[in-house]
Amino acid sequence: MTKRLSALEAVLCAGSVAALSLAILLTPPLLASPRPQARQPEPPAQPPAQPATAPRAPRPNVMPRTPLAQSVLDLLADEISGQIAFNNEIKLAGAPWLRDEREFESGFHESETIAAMARGYGVADVRIDRFPRDGRFDYPVAAELWTIEPEKRLVARLEADPALVASAPAELDLTAGLVYIPPFAGDEAKAWIEAGRRDGVAGKIALMWGQPRGDDAKALDAAGVAGVISFNARERYFDPDQVVYGRLSTAGLENLRFGFNVSWRQWTELLEDVEAGRPVVVRAAARVEKKDDRFENVVCAIPGAEAGGKGVIFTAHLFEGYVKRGANDNMGGCAVQLEILRALTKLIREGFLPAPRRTIMFLWPQEISGTYEQIKRTEGFAGRFSVNINMDMVSEALRKNNAVMTMSECPNHLPSYLDGLVNSIMNYVWRTNDIVYLNDSPRGRPGGQYFPRPLWEKNGSRDAFRYFVHQATGGSDHVCFNNPSVGVPGIELFTWPDQWYHADTDTPDKSDPTQMKRIAFIGAAAAWAAANCDDDVLPGLLESVSSFGYARVGERELPRAMGLVAGAGTGDGGGAGLGQAMNRALDLAALAVTRERGAVESVRDIFTGSDRARAALAAHVEQWDLYGAALERQIRAFAARRAAALGTRAPRAWTPGPAERKAGAAVPALAPDVKGQEFSLEGSERYRAYVKERPDAVKETGLAPAERRAVLNYVDGERTLAVIRRWAQAETGTGIAFDDLLRYIDFLKAVGWLR
Repeated sequence: MTKRLSALEAVLCAGSVAALSLAILLTPPLLASPRPQARQPEPPAQPPAQPATAPRAPRPNVMPRTPLAQSVLDLLADEISGQIAFNNEIKLAGAPWLRDEREFESGFHESETIAAMARGYGVADVRIDRFPRDGRFDYPVAAELWTIEPEKRLVARLEADPALVASAPAELDLTAGLVYIPPFAGDEAKAWIEAGRRDGVAGKIALMWGQPRGDDAKALDAAGVAGVISFNARERYFDPDQVVYGRLSTAGLENLRFGFNVSWRQWTELLEDVEAGRPVVVRAAARVEKKDDRFENVVCAIPGAEAGGKGVIFTAHLFEGYVKRGANDNMGGCAVQLEILRALTKLIREGFLPAPRRTIMFLWPQEISGTYEQIKRTEGFAGRFSVNINMDMVSEALRKNNAVMTMSECPNHLPSYLDGLVNSIMNYVWRTNDIVYLNDSPRGRPGGQYFPRPLWEKNGSRDAFRYFVHQATGGSDHVCFNNPSVGVPGIELFTWPDQWYHADTDTPDKSDPTQMKRIAFIGAAAAWAAANCDDDVLPGLLESVSSFGYARVGERELPRAMGLVAGAGTGDGGGAGLGQAMNRALDLAALAVTRERGAVESVRDIFTGSDRARAALAAHVEQWDLYGAALERQIRAFAARRAAALGTRAPRAWTPGPAERKAGAAVPALAPDVKGQEFSLEGSERYRAYVKERPDAVKETGLAPAERRAVLNYVDGERTLAVIRRWAQAETGTGIAFDDLLRYIDFLKAVGWLR
């Protein structure tokens, strides 16, 4: 708009045809975006001194701080469309469907459609990577459930009830009586196994509260039960018609041949007839085909100007198996990221944003397994990225789901700037899309309760934005990057609870274009700050990282550390209990400070390396060094006061002996053929072969499963055994004997996991 007004003013001043022609040439096309070029704002000039009698100036409407200039945030907010993302979600997963044979022979609908969309938006770097996979999978192509008595009535059909088949043989057509079997209690399942064939249920189809597993399935098989019909729902009273996708394993069973899933309403209608004493006969029919398995990953990129620099990778799973397809889990996440890709590509192409310094990549795979396959198949893949932003179930309407937007942090063993960066942007969206009555809160237009800077869509909700940040969790593709074999810090954005999670009713009517716009804005802003971290972005980024770190330590580790000291008694030997508590508190505080210092230092992966950038980074590192020393003094002083109150000597900090110091200086690392190639110790062939010959080898290490996981997470080729032990103890809240640690390290070396 600025350019256009300037050109028209030239016309008015010149008052000539020549000037008018010049103005037309200078004026952008009417269809071009009327926004100004993004630039960092000039520092405000110092206001003149006000006389003592001057009226008080109105409070400035200050926006919450993020690392990005407000002009960049405005560009993103104007360009990103939650409605476009929502429309694309409908194109991807308007409703569940049965795949035709062409999808298995060529390409799946989801991957072909979203890749075509990306190319249609002018994205040059788009491809579909297809990797063969061992084995075949079962795909139901037809199934029906009928009641024959007391009346003939269709209960469910696969085309309309896509979660109907939990398991079935290649051909199923069974008519049998229906019986109700309540959940097994105590050792009842084992008693059924021992008793064998049971009159009254043999040859029948059982109504059960869930698909049986383990001994329950074996008990039904031993009794001669032919099949199971169960309801499967998230919350049966919230939505009595939903059916959650479920599986029944019939491997190794003789009589139990199939399992069907129905809704709570369908199931209770069947149960009413059975409990009323009416003879109920049902017919279950199905046809299941074997299909060749494969991975089918869509990969897109916005190339960075600096070759070799670490960029940003987005992930959102396009597939979760090839039977279940959910609009919100997770076509919505892919559609949101497609909108990020579209918006950034357009802004760069039109010159409103420069090409980013670092590449921004998008990976839409088979959940978890497809991401691991991409890492294995692409040489040096993990080394290309500084962070991973994973989106799983982000498109849901918050109010409709009784939900909140959440962020799962990077784990302690991979500290990153990403936590503080994304939190600052989520805070910006909250403070500008909610009514917050605080003195420093921005305000909307006068005369009512208006959001200060609303991010919403015409056809979306007007809900306030609410979010929650918590410690690292698993369950989606970010775990692949947080895996120590990969070592790229990753977060997950997701909505919880999800009332239609893994259900056949996970359809676009549960989505919200407003929420999709907000999440796309958060992802785009975070990725842009990370991929284009110049010397103007860096100060705000460091401020966000340190600010988040101080809040995190103050909320989590500091109260826990002080609580350890406060709750300690004298123990044996006049203060041993207090001494142990103090040393554990010191380790906990040291882990916290090391994590936050590491988060600050992780900006080295993306900053310019200029003198200005190095000076800014050094200042924040020094802050954390000073804070760590102060925190240590605080814990020691509190322990001394606690000792005085208990009438004992002040405890001393623990120091290792000479032999432990020497052994503790060793630095373990993953074996070269493990790094980036194997991702689960217990799932590896080398592990299974080793423990098969030495079944007690793991138990003999003396470490609990949580301790073993923590130790392995901290192995990075840089940390010493002494440090690994301290951080594993602090994270698990347990004491790890150094000899036990050495035995576990020796075990990992013998397996071939460590070098």
